[in-house]
Amino acid sequence: MMFETFYKAFDQLDKETSVQIAFEALNNEKITIVELYEGILRRSLAHLTDKESDPTHKIWKEHIQSSIIRTILEMAYPFVLKQRSSKVLGSAAVLCPDQEQHELGARMVADYLTLLGYKTYFVGRNTPRSEFVDLIKEMNMDVIAMSVTNYYNVSSAIKTIQLIQQSGVSPKILVGGIAVAHNPKAFEGMDVTITQSVEDLKQAVGGGK
Repeated sequence: MMFETFYKAFDQLDKETSVQIAFEALNNEKITIVELYEGILRRSLAHLTDKESDPTHKIWKEHIQSSIIRTILEMAYPFVLKQRSSKVLGSAAVLCPDQEQHELGARMVADYLTLLGYKTYFVGRNTPRSEFVDLIKEMNMDVIAMSVTNYYNVSSAIKTIQLIQQSGVSPKILVGGIAVAHNPKAFEGMDVTITQSVEDLKQAVGGGK
């Protein structure tokens, strides 16, 4: 029921109502962060199309809807801190490779890692390869999570992973996103863990209450 109510407002580009629905559900403890992200926000994003699959796709509408989701994610952060594990497991960074512009999934992953007990840094979209290595060395990262949405950025992700592994640093590397889900064999033979769900993350890095 909540999804249908939320999606109606979301599809009508009603930002105020969409944010209010999410806030009240969290504030009244009717839903957890994971339930909100997986059962409401991801499901809503899954309805978005692109020019390649839908000639009638409206980029302006996609951008407005993405901004609604982004606002909800920022609004939800205090609730993430409230629900996170009390045990600190290490540090993690969440990034997207060169040219990858889609970062909402990565933003959710950052909050999941926080929930699991990691001090998490969200770097976001379109991060140059050399910056990955600099970040890992300077911030002493234990975990690097990379999100790839666009198929054309898989090769960039692979080159980034290779650069990290050749640089002498050894964080645990996680990769996920739609492009990874559709092309898992592209990462065969690499010392990385593919994660596509909260449970995958938990199994890969531990943590949680």
